[in-house]
Amino acid sequence: MAAWAAAAPAPLVYETPKEFFGSGDFDGDGLTDVVIVDKETGKYRLGYQQKGGVFLWVDCRPTGLKAVTGFSIGKLLVPKLDAMVFAAADANQLVVVDAPSPTASGKPLTVSFTAGIGPSTVVSLPIGGAGATPLADLFVASIYNAPEANLGTLHRNDKAEFPKLAEVALSGTATHANHLVLAQGQPELLCLLVSSDQGDTFRVDDLGTGNGATVATLSGLPAGADYTEGSFKGGPSREFLFYKPGDHSLFLRPMERDASGHYQFGSGTTFDLGQPVQRVVALNEHGEKRLFVIFGEAQKAGVYSFDGEKAPMLVQSIEATNDQFTCAASLPGGFVAFLQLTGGKFSNRYQTYAATTSGYTPSLFGSLPSLADNDNITVPDISARISASTAVTKVDDMKPCTNTIPGTRVSFVMLPIPPGEFVMGSPESEKGRKTDEGPQHKVKIEPFWMGQCEVTWNEYELFMYPDEERRTRGMVPTDEAGDKLADAVTHPSKPYVEMSFGMGKDGFPAISMTQHAANKYCQWLSAKTGQFYRLPTEAEWEYACRAGTTTAYFFGDDPAQLGDYAWFEQNSDFKYQKVGRKKANPWGLHDMYGNVVEWVLDQYDPDFYKKSAAEGGVVEPWNKAVKPYPHSVRGGSWDDEAAACRSAARRGSDRAWKAQDPQLPKSIWYFSDAQWIGFRLVHPLKVPTTEQMQKYWTSGTERD
Repeated sequence: MAAWAAAAPAPLVYETPKEFFGSGDFDGDGLTDVVIVDKETGKYRLGYQQKGGVFLWVDCRPTGLKAVTGFSIGKLLVPKLDAMVFAAADANQLVVVDAPSPTASGKPLTVSFTAGIGPSTVVSLPIGGAGATPLADLFVASIYNAPEANLGTLHRNDKAEFPKLAEVALSGTATHANHLVLAQGQPELLCLLVSSDQGDTFRVDDLGTGNGATVATLSGLPAGADYTEGSFKGGPSREFLFYKPGDHSLFLRPMERDASGHYQFGSGTTFDLGQPVQRVVALNEHGEKRLFVIFGEAQKAGVYSFDGEKAPMLVQSIEATNDQFTCAASLPGGFVAFLQLTGGKFSNRYQTYAATTSGYTPSLFGSLPSLADNDNITVPDISARISASTAVTKVDDMKPCTNTIPGTRVSFVMLPIPPGEFVMGSPESEKGRKTDEGPQHKVKIEPFWMGQCEVTWNEYELFMYPDEERRTRGMVPTDEAGDKLADAVTHPSKPYVEMSFGMGKDGFPAISMTQHAANKYCQWLSAKTGQFYRLPTEAEWEYACRAGTTTAYFFGDDPAQLGDYAWFEQNSDFKYQKVGRKKANPWGLHDMYGNVVEWVLDQYDPDFYKKSAAEGGVVEPWNKAVKPYPHSVRGGSWDDEAAACRSAARRGSDRAWKAQDPQLPKSIWYFSDAQWIGFRLVHPLKVPTTEQMQKYWTSGTERD
């Protein structure tokens, strides 16, 4: 959490090569909230300001877009709340989303852009003329048009289609667009840079008539220019500071308004800061105008006092250790700087600085929310679909069922597991026992269905290669509502290697996925089918494996019989085998031992049983994850000895399983070195709440 100014912030949205930084009142409490948008993934991270100027950062939220090229903030959906609009040129789409609560994601409103091709820049601001409403409208610049590539369009906000009102001529590509109030009591104006072969031009447009009229321009700026603005001289008008990242100079030009109400740029002044400038952010500390300037390779910065007349004066130099500065913003009595790891892709940390009589002292600091996938936005809709589809609610009605994935010919079998109580863990006398299997303790389990076999490549590749799965929908009956929800779940990126490693796919278990990938498959399948699926807990897995038995194996204590029930090191021929070929356990489950070791939900803790035993009888235990490693896996694999395939045998995952992962950074989807790991599904009789579903499908500990 970090503090932030409660006073009105600078209205600029700051843009860097990889991110947008903006602010607004998203929850309507009168305090300024902040947002950081990752361009590549389209995800945004929100910091909600609490009383006392402290920020509550929440998990990243998706927009449904990737390669975001434009971003703006305004009252787009509700007059009293700020919302956000995103543009993606290659997707030819706009997305509008609100964020009224730290606990619930707004649902993105996707707007197919038909007024042009390639919306690259978007600004939210009021547009006058017939049909004007209290809501902000949109200016959109697009880049793939013909005969002229660049086109500006004005759009009325109807909260649905955003119909086009008018076109605005653009002589080049629009960038760094904002809505600004240049003088107190005056309407918002559109400000943007227009890039061309002759350099950049800064222009200010008045959209009050509903058609758009340019009120001031400033040409001759270097190509690739950027800017900040403020009332540095303390007067009623605004001044703009222009610069080109990598150059040494700042170029000041005031915006002046004459007696007749016309705007024009006044005479300018150039200031040389003596080193390459990467970014300039205007700060406003108790009325004193200051600048936060990032230099060089972004590993150092300086705070400057600036009165709009004399050259900026250095107040304090600041160094980033093993980090790079990305942006900054004002705080009451200081400022906050955002940083990323050197060579990183996005901001991952913040550092606040408190003002003192002699300069600034480092204060609050911390990590920003991860950009790991969480699919928060899809969970409520998936939950509603599941609730509407649930038919069986009583234990007596639970039957074996064969489920076909809609839009495909792929099916899988789920078997009912009755409720009951069992003794979890192994006795000290059990051969091959390890200390993490004790002490034994009683556990109660609620009813559920479990996959008769491990998830196969036939099933998993539908999720792994979504384009292939979509092609089958035209030939096989499908469910369009489920398809739409399933498509919105984050899918894995295409792997760099052939993931079966030559061991076979048709009828063979899927392997080498992380626990995160297995969880996302469960979410995808739940959306697709309207039935809730997840990984089993350790307790559920062992309960189902034992099937009412108390011996080392469900068939007894003699490991010599294991070959009848499992593929393991002595009979596997050094690879996994097709599922369901060995004898089942008493409840009909195949390959509970061997073939592939199976993911469960729990964080692996060698002492977890001690905690459970101390509580006496426990119901549905689940050791929720708080860190990326280790997670529990159960059942042993084709590469394990017999002792590792016992009902009570436990094991934890290890970062070393990713040693040969060719992706940099390491993928949260695959393990290249874990060719023995897979998973199977459970479907509990009792449908969990939406919040519980989210926790099952996203642990919150995913890392690259």
